[in-house]
Amino acid sequence: DKRERLIVAATRLFAQKGYAAVSIRLLAQTANVNSALVSYYFGGKEGLYKEVLQSQFHQVVARIENIDKALPPIQRLECFAWTMAQIHQDFPYLLRFGHSEMTNPPRCFAEIIQPNIARLYQFLHQTVEEGVEAGCFRADINPGYAAVGLASILNFYFIARPVANSILGSLENQDGEYVRQAIELYLHGLERR
Repeated sequence: DKRERLIVAATRLFAQKGYAAVSIRLLAQTANVNSALVSYYFGGKEGLYKEVLQSQFHQVVARIENIDKALPPIQRLECFAWTMAQIHQDFPYLLRFGHSEMTNPPRCFAEIIQPNIARLYQFLHQTVEEGVEAGCFRADINPGYAAVGLASILNFYFIARPVANSILGSLENQDGEYVRQAIELYLHGLERR
């Protein structure tokens, strides 16, 4: 379908080149459709950009919100970490969008990025808070900082993966090994002693 072809083309182009560097002509040419369809389906380039962002972030939030809330806090955080690793594999452009919108927030940050990040933050904050209340985690842990810390530990690796690969070399199951070690180090820092 032509609408979907535009979304697929726009996802790659916006992530690789940035919003300003992508013309409607390039979008249409890459999707092999008439350029008038950008306005027809999305009301213009900005509408298409918003659609791309919303579809990328909707997938993330949906997967995180599917994590079983009945799991103990430690297992929930482990599930979060592994789910995020899978998300980065399935949506390789996601971090480029998020990073671009967070460092240059005017375009869609308040409307799309911030509400989705807030939902992820709430999941982590609540999980850490429950862990503190249950005695699994240290009482002096600030759940807000802990939530931001885990998200940072996981996401920064995927942002910096090309640099990490050049330093570490290409190791077998490198992403999985990083996530395993990161969550282990993180949880040991939270654990009550």
